[in-house]
Order: sequence, then structure tokens, then C-alpha cells
Amino acid sequence: MPDIWTHHPEIVRDLLREAGFTCGVEPRILKGRDPDWTCIVDGNRIAGDIYVHQADTTLSAGMAALVFGLLGVLLLVALSEAWVIIRLRRGPSGHGENHGRRGGDL
Repeated sequence: MPDIWTHHPEIVRDLLREAGFTCGVEPRILKGRDPDWTCIVDGNRIAGDIYVHQADTTLSAGMAALVFGLLGVLLLVALSEAWVIIRLRRGPSGHGENHGRRGGDL
């Protein structure tokens, strides 16, 4: 089940309680989570845990920076691998798979 980040977790928990969730209990899915964050629901069509957290602008900005940093590294790795593949296909002389020879088999 999802994590919910909000500036007003107490309001979200109250709304979840009104919708039939039980809040302030031990988590069942992700053990070790703070019970104060955890709301659970057991219905006929849905069952699970929801984790309600206090949003912190510093944490959100830090997480965004981390995600963009990881995406940047992934982009650099993909570009470098593409460059290596292109270089290997061209061969040492840079003339494709003929390796500098003109025509077919000479």
C-alpha cells in the first residue's frame, strides 16, 4: 500500500478513520514502521496498510535531488554504453565493419 506525504497528517488520518480505516496500529505489510503512521483497512474488495507521514520540504527537496541525480547518472551510463557500441561496430579505422578495406573481400 502507498505512503502518503502531507503537511497535515492528523487531518488525513481522521478522514481515513471516517472512511473505515483503523489508525495507530502495528503495520502488517512493512514491519518496523511507526504505528503512529499506519492506518489499515480490511474490506470485502480491498485490504492493506497506508502509511501517513508528515511532509517536510527539506526532505522533499532532498529526495527530488537524489532522484534527479540518479537519473543523470543513468543517462550518462546509457550514453557511454551507446558510444562504446558505436565504436566497436566501426572498428579501429572508423570505416564500419570492413575495417578500412574498400569493397568486399580483397
